[in-house]
Amino acid sequence: MNAIALAVALLLALVGGQGVLQPTPVRGQGCVQAGAEARCLMVKDLRSGVLYSLFVKGARPRIGVGIDFTGVPHDGPTDCMRGIALDVIRWARNNAIQCTPAKPAQP
Repeated sequence: MNAIALAVALLLALVGGQGVLQPTPVRGQGCVQAGAEARCLMVKDLRSGVLYSLFVKGARPRIGVGIDFTGVPHDGPTDCMRGIALDVIRWARNNAIQCTPAKPAQP
């Protein structure tokens, strides 16, 4: 098989969905905080200490509550300047996590 035919076969396999890696889900839990930018939700994972910027479609968790979340790495740029960007697949409130009350932004 020549190089062109091999390249075309590889391209067709990738376009057809074969050989495309699915992102590994990330699980975490922590307290929801407001990001510096509007609509940015931040959570520092209680186990790893990693800071995540969560992108949630639909109902969003309130600032100051504890949540468990599952997400996949966000593809593309974001307005949120901190944390690892995740597209949230699912989240649930976790009342066992004790969060400090949300503080209003300082002027």
